[in-house]
Amino acid sequence: MNILFVSALLPYPLHSGGQVRMYNLLKLLSKKHTITLFSFIRNEEEQNYLRSLSFLSDIHLVMRGKGRQVKYVVKALGNFPLLLATYDNRVMQEEIKKELARKKYDLVHIEPFYVFPSLPPLSLPLVVSEHNVEYDIYQKNAEKMRLPIVKPFAYFDAVKVKIWEEIVWQKAKQVTAVSTEDANVITLATKKETAIVPNGVDTTTFVYKERKFAKDYPTCLFVGNFLWAPNTEAVRTLLVSIWPKIVANYPGAVLTIVGKHFPKDLKKYVSGSIHLEEYVENIQDAFHASDILLAPMGIGGGTKFKILEAMASGTLVITTPQGRMGITGTSGKELLEASTVDAFVEAVTSVYDGQRVSKIITKNARKLVENIYDWKAIAEKLDAVWKGSV
Repeated sequence: MNILFVSALLPYPLHSGGQVRMYNLLKLLSKKHTITLFSFIRNEEEQNYLRSLSFLSDIHLVMRGKGRQVKYVVKALGNFPLLLATYDNRVMQEEIKKELARKKYDLVHIEPFYVFPSLPPLSLPLVVSEHNVEYDIYQKNAEKMRLPIVKPFAYFDAVKVKIWEEIVWQKAKQVTAVSTEDANVITLATKKETAIVPNGVDTTTFVYKERKFAKDYPTCLFVGNFLWAPNTEAVRTLLVSIWPKIVANYPGAVLTIVGKHFPKDLKKYVSGSIHLEEYVENIQDAFHASDILLAPMGIGGGTKFKILEAMASGTLVITTPQGRMGITGTSGKELLEASTVDAFVEAVTSVYDGQRVSKIITKNARKLVENIYDWKAIAEKLDAVWKGSV
C-alpha cells in the first residue's frame, strides 16, 4: 500500500519515546509498504538526519519551531488549545494537498492526533496513533501547577484538548493506543473498538546483562526528558523525598540522572551521590551501569520506553502503578511496584537483601520483553490496522 504518514516530529534522532516508536515501526513497515513522510521540524539542522530515514519513499519537512511563540499563543485564544495551535500550519496543509493530488494513496496516518489541524480535507481513510491520552496528562499537569493565577488557564486549555481529541478520534477510520488503559478511554469516547499497538524495544540493540546487586555500592538510575512535565514531577519526588532515605540506608549508593533540559530549580540537589548526565551517546551504557531504574511517576499515560529498555537490559525496575501503565507484568515477578516514598525505600532494600530473587526478576523481565514487546511483533499489529482500514 501507499501510506502518507504525517508526524509531529522527525522520527530521528532517537531522543524521545515518540521518535523511537515511529523510527522502528516505519523502518520495519517500509519493507511491506511505500511510505511518504510529512514531518514538522524545530530547526534547520534536523535536515542532516534525513539520510538515517533512507528507507522511506519520500520525506517532506515543514518548519514548526518552538511551541512557545506569540503567533501560537494568539491562535490558542480561539478554538484550538495551545498544543493544536502549534500544528495549525497552512504550509503543511498545502504541501499535503498537492501530494494527494499528485499521487494515489491508500490511507493517511497521523501521529499523534494533534497534527490534525495540518491536514487538508480528506477523502481517504484516516488512521490516528496515540502515544497518550493527552487530556489526562494536561488535566493532571494543571492540578500540579504551583502558580494559582495560571491554573484556570491550564484547566481551560486541558478541556479544549479533550474536545479536540474526541473530535479527531471520531473522524478516524481507526485509532490506535499503546495501552489497554488508553484504549478503554478512546473506545468509551468513540463507541468504536480501539486497536492496541504497544510501545516496544529493539531486543537486538538492548542486550541483557546480569547484575550482582552489591550492597556496598548500590547504583540507581533515572531517565527522562524534562520538557515533559511528568518526568519533572517524578525526579522532584525522587530527589526531595526518596533519595535522601535511600542514601541514609546505603551511604555508598549512587544515583545517575540522564535527561535533557533538567530543571534549574532542582540543580541544588545534584551533588555528592547524584550525577547528572544531560546527554549520553548510548543509553544502554547507562542501563548496564545501574542495578535499578527508579521511576516514581505520578502521572500515567502511554507506555514508558525507559521501563521497557531497562527490563530488556537487566536493570531492575521500581516504579509506580502509573509508571508501569500499559506494561503486562506482575510486581515481584518482572518488576517492583511502589506507591509511596517509604515503599520505594523498602523496595530498594528488598533488592539488595535478596540478590537471588532480584536476578530472577530481571531474567523474567527480559523474557517478557522478548515475548511481547519486540518491535517486529508490534509492527505486525500496525500492519494489520492499516490493512483493515482500507
